Order: sequence, then C-alpha cells, then structure tokens
Amino acid sequence: MTRSTRKELVNAIGFAISRWQDAVETFDGTVAEIYVLSAAERRCLGAISHGPQPANLIARQTNLTPAAVTSLIDRLEKRGFVSRQPDPDDRRKVMVAAGKKTEELVRRCYHPIFEAGAALLEKYTVAEMQFLLGFVEEVELMQKAQTERLRGKASQVR
Repeated sequence: MTRSTRKELVNAIGFAISRWQDAVETFDGTVAEIYVLSAAERRCLGAISHGPQPANLIARQTNLTPAAVTSLIDRLEKRGFVSRQPDPDDRRKVMVAAGKKTEELVRRCYHPIFEAGAALLEKYTVAEMQFLLGFVEEVELMQKAQTERLRGKASQVR
C-alpha cells in the first residue's frame, strides 16, 4: 500500500521505528542470553563501548547507584568483560575499559551487524545519509527527553 498523506507516513514511520526498536531489543537480548549478561551488565558494556569510562559516569548512564555499579564491575571483571585501569589524567581515579570477553562479543555479534548496516547505507547519497543521521540524532534526543518526562511523573504513579 502506498502511503500518500502526511498522517499515513507519520504513522507508518512511527510503527517502523517501533518494530526496529523491538528488533534491536531482541538482538541485544539474544546476545545477553549467549553471554549470560543481565540488562544492567549489557548497559555497562554499552557505556564503555566507545572507550574507557569512570564508574560514576557508568552509574549515570545505567541509572544505577555507585555501589551497584561497583558490584556490577566486580562481576564483569571476574568474567573478563571489563578491566580497571588508572585514569591517564588523574591517577587517583579508575577507568573501566572493555576486556577481552567484550572484544570477542563485539567481534562475533556486533561487527557483523555493523557491516550489514554499512552495506545497506551504500545505496544512499552522502546528502541522504546526512539527513538520516540528523533524523536519528533528533529521535535519540526526543527519546531521552520523553524518558526524563516519565521519570518526573514516576512518583505520581506509585
């Protein structure tokens, strides 16, 4: 069915994004099953995916208390998913970095999906990819704002 009206397209895009989110959650859940990771452990690994991070930043990104993050990092370190290293700018601080097991997980699970996504983008022009990137970044900001809105109303529901 060709969608021609603005309302039809907005609805179709919304439903497509919802299905995409479900597919991402299913993929990430399958990775978690294979590597026996909890949701919080996956979020921690996601927080360090672009480089070592301090534990307090991981706590903010995972919405966990500092004590819970310390315990989580201890578990992940024992299993080889993370390592602790001194902060190069302040040796009193500790950074959490990806360990060998995380590197394996990324190589086996996420690198192939990255490659498949890059192949999908081959058919788009640079201008179209710039548009797509802008849209995805706007959607991310909107999603974060909506999450904060819900957190602000959580006490009203409880």
